[in-house]
Amino acid sequence: MPEWYGYTGRVLRVDLTKKEVKVEELRKDWARLYIGGAGIGARILWEELAPKTDPLSPKNILVVATGPFAGTPIPGSGNIFYTFKSPQTGAWAETRSGGSFGPKLKFAGFDFIIIKGKADKPVYLWVHDGTAEIKNAEHIWGKTVHETTDILLEEVGEPEASVACIGPAGEKLVKYAAIMNDYDRAAGRCGGGAVMGSKNLKAIVVSGEEEVHVADPDKFYEAVMEASDAMRNYFFQDSIGRLGTIGLVNGLNAAGALPTKNFATLHFPEADNISGETLAEKYLIKRRGCYACTINCGRYSWVPFGQFFAPPHEGPEYETADMMGAMTLTDNLEAIIRANYLCNNYGLDTISTGNTIAFAMELFERGIITEKDTGGLKLEWGNPEVLITLINQIAKREGFGDLLAEGTKRAAEKIGKGAEEFAVHVKGLEVPAHDPRGESRSFAIQYAVTPRGACHMHPNWAGAYDFIPLDNGLKPYGLPWPPPDKFAETGVNRGVAYRLLAIHGELAEMVGLCRFYLWGGEDYGLACMTPKRIATLYSTLTGFEISDVELMKAGERVWNLKRCFNVREGFTRKDDKLPKRLLEPVQTGPTKGQAVKNLEGLLDEAYEAFGWDKKTGIPTREKLEELGLKDVADELERQLGQLP
Repeated sequence: MPEWYGYTGRVLRVDLTKKEVKVEELRKDWARLYIGGAGIGARILWEELAPKTDPLSPKNILVVATGPFAGTPIPGSGNIFYTFKSPQTGAWAETRSGGSFGPKLKFAGFDFIIIKGKADKPVYLWVHDGTAEIKNAEHIWGKTVHETTDILLEEVGEPEASVACIGPAGEKLVKYAAIMNDYDRAAGRCGGGAVMGSKNLKAIVVSGEEEVHVADPDKFYEAVMEASDAMRNYFFQDSIGRLGTIGLVNGLNAAGALPTKNFATLHFPEADNISGETLAEKYLIKRRGCYACTINCGRYSWVPFGQFFAPPHEGPEYETADMMGAMTLTDNLEAIIRANYLCNNYGLDTISTGNTIAFAMELFERGIITEKDTGGLKLEWGNPEVLITLINQIAKREGFGDLLAEGTKRAAEKIGKGAEEFAVHVKGLEVPAHDPRGESRSFAIQYAVTPRGACHMHPNWAGAYDFIPLDNGLKPYGLPWPPPDKFAETGVNRGVAYRLLAIHGELAEMVGLCRFYLWGGEDYGLACMTPKRIATLYSTLTGFEISDVELMKAGERVWNLKRCFNVREGFTRKDDKLPKRLLEPVQTGPTKGQAVKNLEGLLDEAYEAFGWDKKTGIPTREKLEELGLKDVADELERQLGQLP
């Protein structure tokens, strides 16, 4: 009988400085407490990464993490997670991608890879059949993502292998460089590509035929079929499934929730020109899905000829269409597709890239920067040629792009002259294409407190609760229902609701689910991955019996551990803030005049619900001990002198 079910039970440890690889056994106590994925990734960083480590130094640690669901037929299980300290924020970082890399890492024989050190020359990691080799990558240093993938698949002689790699942006240490896999799938946020580049690690290639063993095959099969049948009624199948995430453009614009002109407004009159409907009509080749996906939200598109020619590739997603489009007032979808193709190939996060370019355009409009600063470029709104030029410059750190490659926070600090007022980020991570003034005030809490900075997806999409609204199967755990008006702030149990949304999101990051599968509700046949469904799947797969209530507690444990990581790095309530722009009234459109008015009150209510001290935002000793994190509390107390 296998010793492990669901997991391989093996961790690959890589020291690039020493050129050493070794295999260790996964800790079963950690599997039970933190489940897997970013959950165990958080515990690894807590144990092994010293506080105040420079994110781009050899001492930073990159954890490549799968969840126990990876490599199984569970819907939405084709995910890979990376955890590290972010070069953008200096805080906790995690980033996720779909495709097939996660499952194929499991098939190669490993649940996790822990990477430390720095190679003395460019290398890649070849992981296969329970073994690993560090191989020379000097011949592919400087190559794009697509070129690197093609070369390595031929070099290892495994056309079905999966390649995760960086492009030139990661090599140049662009602060928001992405880790790309399977050509066009992006683990985009927080600068993981820069961390790989700082380690001279060009790529990780995985392949193998190891099986994922199942503890109770009959009950597991029954649970998988039940979940698959339920997902046929998925709420977003007609929009995200049929049109891709870019299918959200017109709907959000109509609702007054489409970030436009560097968040000055939330309505773009030309939105239909960059919409999912227009993409489907003119540029779509076919739909694509990740491993074990039933939604197939991926778009495979191209621009066959002309100024903005772009070969067939995946995308663009909603975030890209908005950040490259409405945010810069660019209504040319061909230019946006070209921009997406370039970002994929250079290995750039399209959210931070588009946000940063929009920020620069506003500074230019206001005269804070001029052509003297930009090298002669006129950073005019709606100019697609400038958009493409800046992407090329950022990826290569050339000209004005070298400054923009630092992201809005650092660029604003270097520019000065009041530029900080127009930099729309939290803790250094640029705000994505969801605005708390237009979608939900829950995003005000999420952007302020989520451990990696402004993020709409980690740990969960806050807008599902009151913008749609959906209960996500959380009523049995105390979700206030019906939800309040989406613009209501304090006194409506928003903190209580957000706590449950965050914990539910952590479940996906631990077991290895796509976040899209979390969203549904009783009115739609609970066509989503509820805590109860996840617990049943996990128990029958791994043989580790766990109830839905116990699973939610594990999610809360991981949520608090990530917070403690940031506390150890020096982050407190003073850092849980929103950029000035999101506190200002929306200028035009259906949500004209809306603004976040009482962030401090929202934080008070959220901290109370979380069990965090209101004054400092630090989890209390009582809360940490309740979650089995006494050792974490002890370490923080040694550092801080006293815990609340």
